[in-house]
Amino acid sequence: MRHRRSRSGAQAEWPTTLRQLIRAAELECPHGHAEALVELTALALRKVPSRGIFDPAARGEHELFVAIESVARAHLELAEARTAWRTALKGAALSFDRRDEIERAALQVQTVSDTAYFYAGLAFGLAATYLYGPS
Repeated sequence: MRHRRSRSGAQAEWPTTLRQLIRAAELECPHGHAEALVELTALALRKVPSRGIFDPAARGEHELFVAIESVARAHLELAEARTAWRTALKGAALSFDRRDEIERAALQVQTVSDTAYFYAGLAFGLAATYLYGPS
């Protein structure tokens, strides 16, 4: 898997609060979550000055949705979750066991997607606080 890291300045130049939050994610969150937060924070630091806070319910945010999905695939196993879901659907004979498998896979896809959007919202809020908050 190719890892592409988009950054808005070096992470070492980010405010202490952002760096501490990312460090906490490295220590406490599942594998990949801290990396997702880093990439989404960098995205937010680039986008917040020109567009403001990110609203996941807003229409016309194709570029941001593509970026968030890319981070989810790279760090939060979205592709694997979708593959499991599709595999389960293809093999569905609709027995109870198969229905459970489909439900588990669909739940995993939704969980990963929700996590990506949560981190995106968090990153945008942190970036806005950093950029517009008291100096």
